[in-house]
Amino acid sequence: MASSGFHLLLLLLGASAVLTSKTPKSKVVKCAVCHSLMTELHSSISQVDPRKKIDVGSYRIDADGKQKLSSVKYAGSELHMMELLESVCESMKDYAQARHKETGRLEAIKLVVDGGMNPRFGEYEMVQDPDLNKGLEFHCNTLVEEFEDELVAHFRENAETDVEDSQETFCYKVSNVCTGIKDEL
Repeated sequence: MASSGFHLLLLLLGASAVLTSKTPKSKVVKCAVCHSLMTELHSSISQVDPRKKIDVGSYRIDADGKQKLSSVKYAGSELHMMELLESVCESMKDYAQARHKETGRLEAIKLVVDGGMNPRFGEYEMVQDPDLNKGLEFHCNTLVEEFEDELVAHFRENAETDVEDSQETFCYKVSNVCTGIKDEL
């Protein structure tokens, strides 16, 4: 009798270890949101006229009583990024959780692209979310609050990189949000 209780305990502990070794769904969703956040930021930056410049300078005043200013591109500048980060997560209302049919990877996909249904929609199976995808906006806001300085620095230093490089650099190396998540989850 005592032996069967011990075996049951071992079985329960083993099952618990298997269940806890799987990446929590919230971490997988947060990783998907990180990828979408990078996509949204790149998209917003690319919509700015590349000729638009702003004057930036230090608070120091030279001997003539003038402030030294220099002109920099507005797109991806610190000012531009701060403005974007205030509202970028509202765009997550236009996203839904979906699983790619071939890879099985969970993603946050944009439902409407250029005024029409996302042309890649057929590649995905929608994932039912009891929170009606409000978690996407929540995770986005959390990422922005937690990594605001890093996001600004990333785009200031890597303004010319493509979306995939930004996703790889920021989501895996800078924030570690996607570290340890397997594609098939």
